[in-house]
Order: sequence, then structure tokens, then C-alpha cells
Amino acid sequence: IQYGAKLAERVSLSPRLLERYSHKEMSYYDGTWIGKMDALGKKTEWREKTGKVIQYGAKLAAYVLENDMEYEGEAIKRLKGLSKLVSASRKIFKLGKFLKHFEDIDDIAEEKAYPGLFWLDFVMNMAKDLTENMETVAKYGFLPKSYGTIMGRKVDDIADFTKMCQCAVSFVVTLIEIGRMEDKIARCNDPSKLKKLHLKNSFLYWAQIKYFTDGLKCAASLGYSWAPNKRFAIICGLMAGIADARKQTLKNWDKSGKGYTPSIDPYLL
Repeated sequence: IQYGAKLAERVSLSPRLLERYSHKEMSYYDGTWIGKMDALGKKTEWREKTGKVIQYGAKLAAYVLENDMEYEGEAIKRLKGLSKLVSASRKIFKLGKFLKHFEDIDDIAEEKAYPGLFWLDFVMNMAKDLTENMETVAKYGFLPKSYGTIMGRKVDDIADFTKMCQCAVSFVVTLIEIGRMEDKIARCNDPSKLKKLHLKNSFLYWAQIKYFTDGLKCAASLGYSWAPNKRFAIICGLMAGIADARKQTLKNWDKSGKGYTPSIDPYLL
């Protein structure tokens, strides 16, 4: 109350806004799309995931202009520069990301059916994030360039290989989680809980898209003969970015759960 009174002394507020400020909500535009976009913008992970869409969207546009349309103008240089700039920003955002996996330990310890597989998923996610962090600190000057080579292999190749393996393991884990989630949905009779379960299930299905496309992209980076060509590898990166950005957007768009009704079809919005 005192905070609202002090604020009223400095600016002219309507009684309704003053009441909201007095209750420390301090966000009279939270219910608008501007307020929601502002809240999303404060999420580092959301910025990183949407950055992936921008990175691969720009990269794909540059590829199409250069190879399909035979365009030789300034736009290609600008798009490639944008892609590299956003890529560098995303790598910085992901420094220390490996720490978030420690919150999964309690759930893994309770796993009865496939404990080995879930522990392997934990280890591979940790290894993926650590190798990506090592690549970043070596590439952008945090550490000497010599740290960018491990046992004669470039750390970026090690990071791509680790991520490819992690995607394969996580894809299998997600299949198990989808089966369990659909069992919960079949047994649930509470409409409010059912809505949340459908949304979580859609996240799992889209996670499959992410792991599949990210794995193919890493395989292409490593130069495997069975991997997709450059064009399709870029498309894979874009699809993985869209899947990630979709999850972060829907997850943080409306905490009350009133602003979004998930489709029954898990692949659709």
C-alpha cells in the first residue's frame, strides 16, 4: 500500500491502476500481447532458441539466393554476417547451460523401468553442453586456441559428434515419455489437467522433431556419406530451431494457462 501511495505522488494514476500497483502487481499491461512479449524477451533460453530460427533462416535465405537464384548482391553477405553474428550470440548464451541438467537427477533416481537409459541421457546431455562450451571459450578467445584441439581432433567436431549421439539417446527417451504421457491422458478425467497434459505431450512430440533434425544437421557437419546435403542440413537446423522456439514461447506465454488451448494433435499448435 505504501509503495502504491509513493508512486501515486510521482505520477498520475487512475484508481484502478493504483489499486493494482498497491498489490505489487506492477505490470498493468501483463494481459496484453506487448506485456507477454516483454516477459518472453527476459527469458535467456527463449532468446537463444528464437535466435536459432533467425540464424538458420538467414543462412537458408543466403543459400537460396546464391545457389538457386544466382544472386551476387550485397544481401548475401549481409545474411551470412547475420547468421554468424546470431550464432556467436547463441553460443555465449549457452555458457554454463550444463548446470541445468543437475535438476534432473532426482527424477532419474526414481526411474524404475529404464534407469540405465535415463542416466545415459543425462550423461550425454552434460557431455554435449560441456563440449559446446569448450568450443565457445576456445573459438572466441576466452582460452588459448590450443584448447580447441583435444587428442588431435577439433573441439567443434567433438561437440557435433557428442550432440549427434545425445540426440539419438534423447529421441529414444522421448518415445518412452510419450507413451507414459499418453497413458496419463487416457486416465485423466479433469478437463483442466487434461489441457496441461495435452500441451506437455505436444512438447514431447516436437522434441522428437528437434532431436531428429539436430542429429541430421550434426551428421552433415561431420561429413558422413549418409548425412543430408548442405541445403537439407540448413533446413534441419531451422526445423530444430522452430521446435525449440515453439516450446519456449508456449511454455512462457501465459503462466495462468488461460491464454492457450493446445490442439489434440500433438504436432499442431
